[in-house]
Amino acid sequence: MKKIFKKNQMIITTLAVIIAVAGYVNYSGKYNKSSSKTKTKTVANTAKETAGQVKDDITDVGEAVLTNAQVSNYVAKAKLEREQTHSKAKDTLEEVIKDKTVKDSVKQDAIDKLSSLSEQMEMETAAENLLGAKGFLNSIVTITNQKVDVLVNKKDLSKVERSQIEDIVIRKTGCKLDDIVITSIKTQD
Repeated sequence: MKKIFKKNQMIITTLAVIIAVAGYVNYSGKYNKSSSKTKTKTVANTAKETAGQVKDDITDVGEAVLTNAQVSNYVAKAKLEREQTHSKAKDTLEEVIKDKTVKDSVKQDAIDKLSSLSEQMEMETAAENLLGAKGFLNSIVTITNQKVDVLVNKKDLSKVERSQIEDIVIRKTGCKLDDIVITSIKTQD
């Protein structure tokens, strides 16, 4: 029991650190934004003067970092909230199990729910890890009532990518194809 609690604390602490780092990157990206735009304009003007005709293909690197930081921050926050919700549910079920005034049938139901919750958490983590290994970084898998929601950090999914995601989710969760909903995390262009 203590190992599970310590594991939850470690996960929550790690996610909090990730959020702090993402916030720092976000802040530092905004702070240095004005100087990078000045440099971009200077380079573009110099190129136009010397070459005569140059297309403005220079992108603001600060914007790319800012967008990625926002997505990472959102994903870290969502995973942290999910972990906290799971932790609260586990704590409640454990209290019911430990309570000596509760009937045995209620305790058994709490034990079954706790076991189911643990399996659900393992399936979510396993699916997220495999999705990350396939290149779908910053993915979130949530299982609720035998339905699986998958959030991926990709604007447009090809049929092959969608099939890969569905295959991973079906193998790791045991759900049916009709019970999977894949959603893209909206990012700024």
